[in-house]
Amino acid sequence: MKPLKALKGYIKNLAHFELHILLTQEDEVVVARCLDFSVSSHGNDEKEALASLSESLKDYLKYAIEKEAFNEIIDSDEQRFWEIYRKLEWQKERISFQKMAKSLKKENIRELAYA
Repeated sequence: MKPLKALKGYIKNLAHFELHILLTQEDEVVVARCLDFSVSSHGNDEKEALASLSESLKDYLKYAIEKEAFNEIIDSDEQRFWEIYRKLEWQKERISFQKMAKSLKKENIRELAYA
């Protein structure tokens, strides 16, 4: 298994509910996993795998809603997939920070704000 990308998604009418998607290369296919629901699908490329995952998630959630199985729909995936996801996210953050650091070096830090 080769990690490819860590993505965040959402359900259009529930935009505040973030989905964590992990893409991996396994044998000759790309596997897309929604780590929040332990739902996965695959395709020949990333686009196909994500489209297939979208359909699988719709079916999964529709079934859970029809059966009123709200307590069972959140079924987070295995810890090892979350660890891969977090590592990929950290790599993205590091690259983003390196780009910001170059800008800060030129402009200096003028003010800090706290949330």
